[in-house]
Amino acid sequence: MSQSNDESSGTLKPDFSPEVMENLFYWARDRVANKVANTPPPDATLLGDLARIPVLGVFVSFKKNGRLRSCMGYMLDGVDLFTALESAAISASTSDPRFPPISSSEFYDLDLEVWTLGSMRLIDEPGAARRDAIEIGRDGLQIQGRGRRGLLLPSVALEMNWGVDQFLEGVCDKAGLSRGSWADKDVQLFAFEGVSFKKPFVWNVSKNPALAKLIADFQENASNDSSGNHQDRIRPVFSLSPNLFQWQAPKESRRRDSSLDFSESVRFPAVEGMFYPKTAAEQTALLDRFDSYNRSDLPFFGEKQSVSAALVPHAGWVFSGRLASKTLSRIKEPETLVVLAPKHRREGANYAVMPYGYWGWDGGRVPNDLDFCEEFVKAVPCFRKDAVAHRSEHSIEVQIPLVARYFPNAKVVGLLIGGSTREELLRTAEQFAKFLIEWESRGHSKPLLLISSDMNHYSNDSTTRDLDKKATDALESTSPDNLLDVVARYGITMCGVLPAFLTLTVLKLRGEYNRAIKVGYATSCDVSGDAERVVGYSGYLFE
Repeated sequence: MSQSNDESSGTLKPDFSPEVMENLFYWARDRVANKVANTPPPDATLLGDLARIPVLGVFVSFKKNGRLRSCMGYMLDGVDLFTALESAAISASTSDPRFPPISSSEFYDLDLEVWTLGSMRLIDEPGAARRDAIEIGRDGLQIQGRGRRGLLLPSVALEMNWGVDQFLEGVCDKAGLSRGSWADKDVQLFAFEGVSFKKPFVWNVSKNPALAKLIADFQENASNDSSGNHQDRIRPVFSLSPNLFQWQAPKESRRRDSSLDFSESVRFPAVEGMFYPKTAAEQTALLDRFDSYNRSDLPFFGEKQSVSAALVPHAGWVFSGRLASKTLSRIKEPETLVVLAPKHRREGANYAVMPYGYWGWDGGRVPNDLDFCEEFVKAVPCFRKDAVAHRSEHSIEVQIPLVARYFPNAKVVGLLIGGSTREELLRTAEQFAKFLIEWESRGHSKPLLLISSDMNHYSNDSTTRDLDKKATDALESTSPDNLLDVVARYGITMCGVLPAFLTLTVLKLRGEYNRAIKVGYATSCDVSGDAERVVGYSGYLFE
């Protein structure tokens, strides 16, 4: 292995041998496997002197059956190789906003590729002359300007059989910039170089006996699962069916636990350290940062508002946490908060009430309103208490530390909703509205209904913004039917559309859906710079 300095930029140009890249591949693969298995990570000393070498960055990507499964990177000029490699491996396996986390059930289907990057240089030629500085197969491209940024690795042009002009248009598309922007004065264009190593994820496992055992254990567990539903139990399901009401197609729980007593039990976190920081200190620091940003935003609503319901996103905090905190921080604290959210996994009941006495996370506990739950399942019989449906679902969990911050005295009820029909949802809404009237007539305060939902998934940034505008226009029309019709007509993959339809129909029956107040909108591209496959996020208050 050797390295050389690129005099024009001062950044390091990696010139790693195939043997060195193979070692980086093994370390990244083992780091991912240990993360999935929740076992200790491989020792950094296994990288030897490589760990301290400064680079521009590292990207780790997974492909499944030839299609992109995940790709994330860490770029900071001069960062040590160990930091960049570990960060890229962990984020690619757990935090790509476009995909669910990597599961051990996928190991045999995955190809893993590791890139080390260097030699970033600004292409400062004027206008169309910039294309002459680019060499296909050698250069990757990064573009930034007008609040947008996008990056394409050197291999993209080769894989797509692109020429220079197509490569330039492609990086514009990735950033969400108009084609041709690469030549504009107010847009910066950079080229960089890299070295990669790619093999099947399960390749030469003799290099790591622990990984071989992990794979063998998985195979044994799969063969012992007579139900044939092993993969349904351990991996998240994102089934984008064209049929709106089968979008998640959940299965009934094989364990009927609605009669079990969970009142003194804690629902422990399933995605802490993945969708949001692992420790209470890290969570507090990030929420403090969100609050600081949000206070600087205009217009600010001033005093906290009494509203009937709200819509907040539930993606990883790094992508949507600021908008979620901004929305919740503007609401007066309720005594009881009822969170209605979609099921992203097949396991558990189709309509599931969280039965545990508490929601737990590193920062403490938030109590469930068990009296509300007990009476609710009697009044709305399609719902039943089901721990299985809730134990791994993230769509409510990610809200709990936020709720604890902005509503520290509130109790939180969790309702998950899977596949359904319009008619069933309308019947459920009537029962729900009637229950709330009876609940409040006995002296209980009116609960706040919170819809936990992201907006459109996995289109490019421009298309996502256009589709989400159609959905939010429907929200602002104060017609639940209009929302459902628009989402179905345009194929908008708003994961919480059914919880939203149910909630807003309940409000309509109570005469409380008269105005939708937009708090904000964002997409994952605003943070990641990846405009190819993004997720949209909205914050709304309803009164």
